[in-house]
Formats: sequence, structure tokens, C-alpha cells
Amino acid sequence: MELKFVKYNPSGNTTILIIDPLPRKRYSDIAAKIMTDTYLCAEQVGFLEKAEHPKALARLQMMGGEFCGNASRSLAAWIAMGGMESGKIHNFEGDKKEVIIEMSGYRGILTAVVQNQQPGYRCNVAIEMPLPSDIYHGRNDQLGDYSIVVYEGILHVILWNKTAADAYVHIVKDFLKKEQLDTDCFGILFYNSATSQMTPVVYVRAVGSLTWEKSCGSGTVALVSALAQREGRTIKNMQIHQPGGELFASIDWNGGIIAAKLAGDIDITAAGTIYID
Repeated sequence: MELKFVKYNPSGNTTILIIDPLPRKRYSDIAAKIMTDTYLCAEQVGFLEKAEHPKALARLQMMGGEFCGNASRSLAAWIAMGGMESGKIHNFEGDKKEVIIEMSGYRGILTAVVQNQQPGYRCNVAIEMPLPSDIYHGRNDQLGDYSIVVYEGILHVILWNKTAADAYVHIVKDFLKKEQLDTDCFGILFYNSATSQMTPVVYVRAVGSLTWEKSCGSGTVALVSALAQREGRTIKNMQIHQPGGELFASIDWNGGIIAAKLAGDIDITAAGTIYID
């Protein structure tokens, strides 16, 4: 099988977009192969689909049906830079371009603003993000201070001022089951409040993947959402340092979270054809 692809680097969270249509039942096994070192060596894979909403130009369905902020931004970049029209990536005319898309794990539409950067394979993408359905804060002996931020397509557990370690993955899995928050996709965000450094690990059940990501878009917004709720205030363009680079999140607060945005630079690193059984 031959599949057209584009590879993006949104702050280290390497993302493959598969352009050719496929049945959804193939997504998980194809994604599991594509992510490996012997294929395209990426942290996640999304598959291009036709949008259902009349305003949306395209839909991205992630490998496990999860929501992903960085993959959403990558799709917007691909569309703005000509991928949907000609398949060739190029700088567009003008400074900015607005793109509306659909994304798995979210039933609405998302509006992104793509801004030209130099060189021509780089852009900055700011995108509206879904709002959390719930945010919980607590403390226990194993996790210390924690927050849980729940979205339609993913759940994030923030561990405040804990050093990142594999052992916490099993502890969080057991904790979520006990709290009846078991989910097909969750992230654990280790956040150092003194340095604004976040280390994310994301689990996707459909492909059996557990990935220490270089950055996490939805996790960045979840973290800043939890901070906004704890402090009861609006937060603008908060820079969150991550292993692969920086992402920026903004949260508007008016007695609750009323708007959220994720922004950062994206590089196009490869495009072509992959051959897979």
C-alpha cells in the first residue's frame, strides 16, 4: 500500500498526517507501524477525512479517536500552505490566513490563524481550543498535589512539582479507575511551577502507545486552565517550556473558563509516500 503523508514538528511533538483516504478500522494498526523508528518515527498519527460541518475545510481523525491540539494546528498549517489544493507546501499570500477544521474528540469546529514565518516551511499557528467539562483538584499520598482536567476527547492529570518518572503511569491508571474516570486516552503532566517546565506522557489505548512527548498541546491548555481556575483569573500567552520547545496558552476567565487558545511555531519536516503492508 502507498500512502501520501506530511510530517510536522510542532515543538517536538512530531505528527504525521496521512492524506490518502482509508477505512477507520485500519487507523490504529497503520499508525502503530508508522510511528516506529523503521518507518517515519513520530509521536502520533492523524488521518485526513472530509468534514461534516459546512464551514470546516477538512477533518483530522487521530489514531485512537483522541483530541490533539498540536495535530489540529498541523492540519491548519497544511491547509493554509496549499496542501489541500495542490499537495505542495508553500508560503501563502499575505501575513495571516484563517482556517476552520474539525478534529476527533471534539464535536464542534475549531478556528485557527496561520501566520507566515521564514523560511517557507515554517509557520505560527494559533487555534481555538475546546473548553474542559470538569476540573478537579486534590491531594493524596502517592500523587501529592494533583489536578484533573477533563475534555471530551482526552483527560489530563497534572502532578504539581513532581519529578517525571515511569512509576507514576501505573499509579495514575489505578487512581483514575478508582475515581471512575477510566478513559481511552489520558496524559500525565509533570509541572515545575518554579521554572514553568512541563514534561508530558500520553497514553492511547487504541494503539497501545505510551509516549513521553516532546510537547503536548492539549496538555498545555489543560495546565493553564487549571492555573486559571485555581487563581480565578484570565491568563494571556503563558509560555510553557517542554522538552521539545515552547507552547503558549491563553485562558479567558469570567466566573469560569469562557475561551481557550493554543499557539506556537510549526515546522514541516518531510512529505512524500510511505509504503506499508
